[in-house]
Amino acid sequence: MTIRLSRRHLLGAGGAGLAATFLGPVPRALAQEGRVLKINTLASTAAVNVPMQWALQKGIQTFPGYGPAEVRPTAKTPQIAQEVIAGAADLGDADVASTFSAIEAGADLRVIGLSYSNTSQVIVSNADTVTSLEDIAAKGGTIAVNSIGDFMYVMLAGVLKKRGIDITTINFIEMGSSGDRARALVAGRVDAVPMHIEQAAALAKQGNYQVLVTPSEELGNWFSAVIMATGSWLEDDANKAAAVTLLKSVLTSFRKTNSDYDWYKAQLQDLASSKDLKAEGDDFLRPVWETLCTKIGAFPDNMETLTPDAFAANLAYYKDLGALQGTADLSKVIDRTYLEQAIKELA
Repeated sequence: MTIRLSRRHLLGAGGAGLAATFLGPVPRALAQEGRVLKINTLASTAAVNVPMQWALQKGIQTFPGYGPAEVRPTAKTPQIAQEVIAGAADLGDADVASTFSAIEAGADLRVIGLSYSNTSQVIVSNADTVTSLEDIAAKGGTIAVNSIGDFMYVMLAGVLKKRGIDITTINFIEMGSSGDRARALVAGRVDAVPMHIEQAAALAKQGNYQVLVTPSEELGNWFSAVIMATGSWLEDDANKAAAVTLLKSVLTSFRKTNSDYDWYKAQLQDLASSKDLKAEGDDFLRPVWETLCTKIGAFPDNMETLTPDAFAANLAYYKDLGALQGTADLSKVIDRTYLEQAIKELA
């Protein structure tokens, strides 16, 4: 007797387990023929973004009924939320500032997961010129950020406030590319820039560049990017199942990253945007991995940090700066429903 399972059955609440029972492991070719989620994401893949990208491009197709996601990179972070709201994308791997700005403007968005937790960004300067944020403020110096009001800018503002430094004494300029910011620092056109920890380590090889500030140590867990979707999209049962599947893929990647350096290294060498980063050896990559997994805690096994209280602590900085009004109902916006189901199914 031949058993035929429709796509509808595979996407149903018990479909994944049923498919696994009858079919066993899903061949790659079959997985590629499954549902393809459209997901807007950040333009480049740094070391901290590798697990999320693995989940989108590789991990999700290991679950019955799904192919690799249609990943849509964009350098304009607000566009991620805009296209999810417009229905041009199913979900977003989006920055916190744009997501909550849209929510405060009336968008019905839900934060259902984390692209990663905390931040791998550090503030770097040429130590031959300045050795502290206080030095930069004293001379009315310049710091380049992605955009005024984004998580990077607010993160810096929070550090300045904690240190009693008037933010108006520093000239902030916008540079959308981390590569452009690094080149501006090397050329002496700016005094400091935020960059990922691996970029800072690579830059230190070129001269007397030092980390001025590690925001994750001064501000606690600082959310940078989230997995989000509209409430209306999540009303459909098939979409609910898709959200759970995506989160299972992300959780799997987090857990693999935390437990297996060699696995993480292999994914980084395949998925990272920087050719130089891909070419680095263990003496460089292992400390980066250890910092991300242990010191920063970027990949919590069950996304334990995804709570309304944790977001409230972060968003207070945005409100204080005037970047957000602080009107979002976090008990509604931060929705662990699909995450808890993903954790249950993985167990």
